[in-house]
Amino acid sequence: MVKASLLSPIRFAFRDNNSLPDKLRGLQEFGPFSPSTPGIPKFGFVFPTEYRDDANKLYLVLKNGVGPFKGVETTFRFPLRREQVSAVTDFSVQGKSPREAARIYAGAVLNSVARQRRETRPDLFFIIHPETPSAEPETPYYECKAALLKAGLLSQSVTHELITDDAKFRWSAANIALGAFVKMGGVPWVVYGEELEQDLILGLGRAYLYEPTTRHTTGYIGFTACFSARGVFKFLSLAEVAQTKSEYLRLLGKAVSNTLQRAQRIGSQTGSLTLHVPKEFGREELSAVRSAVSGYSAEVIPEIAVTKVVEESSFFAIDPRFSDGVPMRGTVIQTTDRDYMLYTEGREEKESWGRRLPVALRVTPQGLLKSPQRVLSLLRQINDLSQVNWRGFNARSQPISIYYGSLIARLLSHIAIDDVPQLTSPESLAVLENRMWFI
Repeated sequence: MVKASLLSPIRFAFRDNNSLPDKLRGLQEFGPFSPSTPGIPKFGFVFPTEYRDDANKLYLVLKNGVGPFKGVETTFRFPLRREQVSAVTDFSVQGKSPREAARIYAGAVLNSVARQRRETRPDLFFIIHPETPSAEPETPYYECKAALLKAGLLSQSVTHELITDDAKFRWSAANIALGAFVKMGGVPWVVYGEELEQDLILGLGRAYLYEPTTRHTTGYIGFTACFSARGVFKFLSLAEVAQTKSEYLRLLGKAVSNTLQRAQRIGSQTGSLTLHVPKEFGREELSAVRSAVSGYSAEVIPEIAVTKVVEESSFFAIDPRFSDGVPMRGTVIQTTDRDYMLYTEGREEKESWGRRLPVALRVTPQGLLKSPQRVLSLLRQINDLSQVNWRGFNARSQPISIYYGSLIARLLSHIAIDDVPQLTSPESLAVLENRMWFI
């Protein structure tokens, strides 16, 4: 006999704390929970001369909308006019390899930025590039992202293949606009409930740094990302680069301690703080994290907990109440004394997960929690954070504390270890620590 329960349905909050269960409808009816950067944003469109039609099509769809997406002004409440847009297009990548194209794109963007005064630079660059295999280490996407991050600039990637596929582009336009809005500092929707703002979540992660051509591991870098339990991004903190595993473990513990202190400074009303550890973390890393937490004097934060959150493809349950056996979203099943199965997707999202199994997480609290109510609160937070994934309106229902960490790790791993120190410049840190550049 196993213990099972069902968490309460999630509601979303938009402008003026208005609530609706539908994300796109809520944005269009009420507006985003919080606007992006004040003022009129400026955008750079980066594209080779052969993609000029793509750039025009992208601009018009973002401005006027397509299908259920009504354009950025109606949906996200920021203007988009010709005078806000500049083009970086005096180059071509025809006949170039992915590596050559990557260098050309990055060079074009940085040369353009170098010619502009800081106050006239775009707030965000749309990079229109050819699609390349995900296994390709050097692509225009990664090369431009890394180059712009070092300069403290934001970018949104869109492929030529997506723009020219009318059916796919029709359903992707809203997600492209969402990504741009979030990177500029906007908050589209959050979990309903003002009391949740008092609880903080730290997502932990680790990136391998590689030598660009051989992909030989040259270093490690740990990081933490802080969110409120409503899903609002607070800050990102990078640890120092480590050359060895033992050095990495020491620096990881130091980074966790520093992050706890920083989280404490956010406000005096913090009720609890939970650290979410991903699947990739082994026993030694968990030990370093627990040591850092146990050595922290929680005078302001009443309770600090650590839990491991893992998506297991072989982890599933059957609900005999339904003919297809698929449980409802928010189903919690206690499988052992210390393990819980949590469905962050279920029957409600059947169209989203299609032929694959819906997302089931294995949640393992570390150490002893004070009460069953604290465990239930921890599970509810994970379920809530799975519904505020701003990667897309139909994004996979994974807790952002873990999912965003995987995006951060993937992007950092494409930055050469010799370039990592440039990420600590004031211009770069202003973006890395305070903006969602990884979306």
